[in-house]
Amino acid sequence: MKGDRQLAIGDRKKIIFYLLVLSAYCLLLTGISESAEKENLMSDINRMILRELKNSVSEDVEITGLRVLEGMDALENLEGYKINAVAMNGYAGRNKVNFMVDLRDKKRMSRKNIIVEASYDVLVDVFISSRPLTKGTVLTADDFYAVKQKSSKLPVGAVLGRNDVEKKILKNNIGQGVIIRADYLTNQLSIKRGQRVDVVVEGDNVAISTHGILKNDTVVGGTAKVLCDVSKKEVIGVLISPNTVRVKI
Repeated sequence: MKGDRQLAIGDRKKIIFYLLVLSAYCLLLTGISESAEKENLMSDINRMILRELKNSVSEDVEITGLRVLEGMDALENLEGYKINAVAMNGYAGRNKVNFMVDLRDKKRMSRKNIIVEASYDVLVDVFISSRPLTKGTVLTADDFYAVKQKSSKLPVGAVLGRNDVEKKILKNNIGQGVIIRADYLTNQLSIKRGQRVDVVVEGDNVAISTHGILKNDTVVGGTAKVLCDVSKKEVIGVLISPNTVRVKI
């Protein structure tokens, strides 16, 4: 009799233990399910906000972060809710935009609203020197190439337009693989009188090289007067680089 009573007590304890384990397991599954719903929703919000940013900012935009500002409690009990609309709700700072997200459960005719802050970056073209370049070089398409870079990582003064590089003149020597900046370039490079220059005299089927002294201030592409070392005569030509004058005869 006493043994039967002890056995019954033991069975009840086992039943209670199993019920507790089952309850904990159910709670765990519920938490996992809610977490998955929230993760899927944020993924959908990210996708829709990215589409809005591509339409309003740039095709080359990318989202760097999402943060829920208002309505965090709306992310609980999401079963049945779908995104009805995503609308811009004002700028929140440099490369930050707020969006209103409208969630609706059509079966229960209920809705929730949350406000999400989206941080973003834009990929832009920067231009890289393809080889070492010397002062006075008139840049051509062979002298540089474009790569995409995040706008937030750009060095100050980086040139962003191909037309702002091509046919411009380098003010300084630069190495290979250097991001081209606006302060490296000029439209006219001024050369002062008294500078020694190479003189290339070109005629029909003949070219002669000599040296001389520049007799006037000029710019690359401008008229240059040179006193030649050997002949001691002054010739007039075009300054084609900071140290070269071409003379046509």
